[in-house]
Amino acid sequence: MSGQFELGNKHLECIQKTKELISRIEKNLQDDRNPKQVITSYLSMSLGSLPSENEIYDDYLGMTVSLEEISKNDSLSAYILADQIVFREILKAYTSIKAENLLEKGETVSLLCMEPGYTGLCDIRTKASKTAEGWSVQGTKLVSNEQLYSDKFIIYAKDEENKIRLFLVHENEVRIEESAKTISSVKIPYNQIQINHSFKEDQCIAVISDNLESTMAVARTLVAAVSIGIAHSALVKGIEIVKETKSATGESISTSQNLQFTLADLFSEAESARMLTYYSADCMDKTKPNVKIASMAKVKASEAASNVTMEVLNIFGNVGFLANSDFAPLVQRSIDARVKGGTNRLQRTQIYDYMLAKK
Repeated sequence: MSGQFELGNKHLECIQKTKELISRIEKNLQDDRNPKQVITSYLSMSLGSLPSENEIYDDYLGMTVSLEEISKNDSLSAYILADQIVFREILKAYTSIKAENLLEKGETVSLLCMEPGYTGLCDIRTKASKTAEGWSVQGTKLVSNEQLYSDKFIIYAKDEENKIRLFLVHENEVRIEESAKTISSVKIPYNQIQINHSFKEDQCIAVISDNLESTMAVARTLVAAVSIGIAHSALVKGIEIVKETKSATGESISTSQNLQFTLADLFSEAESARMLTYYSADCMDKTKPNVKIASMAKVKASEAASNVTMEVLNIFGNVGFLANSDFAPLVQRSIDARVKGGTNRLQRTQIYDYMLAKK
């Protein structure tokens, strides 16, 4: 299933190179493939870096199609790689520091901006106060599943002037706590970090006084790319199951027009999101990063991923809920995508603001 966006030979070659790298990694790791080893393998092949630092792609559209290809195979690694790219975008935009000066070879970093009640950067409640030795930071950060594999964290905090300061922290400096909320008598587990730390001055690696618009355009496009990969994987599994499953009369249920129409609608939804995502990446390559387009791509792609996985889950039946099913993580990550990079409600608010401004 390939999109109708006019990808040139360069980007088609980028997809092919990414597929070859994925195949090589799978072959090298074989049965011994814990998430940390997998992501280290991707990083060793320069994936998770900016276009200017990569041999597989040299523009944002190439980066997007490459990440989508990885997500089709391993959405967990794709999310981690997306964080590495956004981290490098922030360094490029707000500092003169190179990622290599902050991370050891093979190390990964996670961006901790999410916290209880968070919908966007304006809602950050973690506080950074100046001290004689550096900074005192207090707050609570939520940690997603893929961030559990990180070696270092970037903590977002607001100082007295309402500027966002980013603090680099090693995993040994913080303690991740597992907690749970009870909703309708069901315990929902989550991970968080309680921060009450003193940081040295050099641990503050960036100060952000604007709305991060250019960087957010990249971040949301990357979330959209991962979402498209998730939707693609779910759709492929859905097609497989309808071909293999027999009805009471012994016919494949793929002959059911109801299922055919359902899968056709899901395919159209995923393809539409893919085109919008590619367009957003193309805007960045033309030095016109547009957070409006990126937000629309992120909303449509994440909701396509969640709609596709839930519909295919219905086709699967109860097997889709099993913890040992390889489909269950797709469902969770498709839902996560609706929150990453700012909730979809926040995205819609920003899209509406752009509509009013006629941007």
